Amino acid sequence: MAVDQETARQGILRFLNKKGGSVPMGLLHGHSKVAYQAAHQAFSELMESLVTDELVTFSDETFHLTDEGRAKADG
Repeated sequence: MAVDQETARQGILRFLNKKGGSVPMGLLHGHSKVAYQAAHQAFSELMESLVTDELVTFSDETFHLTDEGRAKADG
């Protein structure tokens, strides 16, 4: 089954927002796999696109929602 990229991106942003804006990579990967069937390479591509679009940052094995990402999550 193909991953719906836009639905997954929006869902990841909302999940990050709900969790206070920062989520460890392992937890986010698990959520992505269960909720959007985006695991391994699909997860990497999804998160790279969010970083490239400056909606999230990544440091210390944790993804962090940016102000722009929070605004997009709120909708």
